[in-house]
Amino acid sequence: MKNLVILVICFFIHSFGYAQIMTGINEISPFHDDLAATKKGDQWAFINKKGITVINFRNDLVSSESEGVSKAHPVFSDGRCIHKKLVDGVYHYGYIDKKGKATIAPQYLNVTNFKSGHAVVIELEKEIVGRNELLGKDVVSNTLKEYIIDTSGKKIKYLDNARNYVKPKNNKPPVFYSKIIAPHLILVQTTDEQKYNIYEF
Repeated sequence: MKNLVILVICFFIHSFGYAQIMTGINEISPFHDDLAATKKGDQWAFINKKGITVINFRNDLVSSESEGVSKAHPVFSDGRCIHKKLVDGVYHYGYIDKKGKATIAPQYLNVTNFKSGHAVVIELEKEIVGRNELLGKDVVSNTLKEYIIDTSGKKIKYLDNARNYVKPKNNKPPVFYSKIIAPHLILVQTTDEQKYNIYEF
């Protein structure tokens, strides 16, 4: 009987002393904003520093490069992580919070990670410029516009570098013509494409 009690105690010490938190993962990222991304198959989840899963595995999280890490992965910055949704064959991007809730719905053709409370987004603006009576269709002008937004999704500044948009065949998001270079400073490529302006916001 005594040996049986010792055996049971040893079993419990072994079981609880080496508890497995997550199994079968393919990748794990460094911690950013106190969360690390873990990959299983083609889905990502987030764990906190206690190893507790705070966002379950899902396939809409967007990988991006982060400082000091060679491999791209989803990342939280300023409490926001990029996610995507396929709309009419084109990916649209937005942000989730640390509970996995969409705080800024996927509505932009490209977005950056937040930095010091701000991000750059590319919005598609459609304008009817005429009508083709022969085909019975509106003539639409598609223009890309870049904005700075805050973590609530509020537009802070229009970046004045509008350009025409043609849907790409490879479904890649359009490239940015702007980059936040310091808190409240942004570098904006002009329509000249060889020159840049720096703005305070």
